[in-house]
Amino acid sequence: MLAIGLAVAAVAAAATQVGLEQSAGAAARAAGRGDDPAAYADGALLRLEGQGELVCAVLERPALGGAVTLVARSCAHGGGR
Repeated sequence: MLAIGLAVAAVAAAATQVGLEQSAGAAARAAGRGDDPAAYADGALLRLEGQGELVCAVLERPALGGAVTLVARSCAHGGGR
């Protein structure tokens, strides 16, 4: 029974990570356009980083009851295109 619980928790964490990656990409593109990236953070902690012509969005969200922190990072051109 414990193994089933761990498997379900792992699948849930993986699904959350996929969503976080998608949100990070959307937030980075929004920041690159000059829009509000927080609208795409979906409740995760958002941090923006500039790297030359790139703007990067880093999202963090606790998972598995706070046992781990999931992190996703995505960058986009910051030229406002």
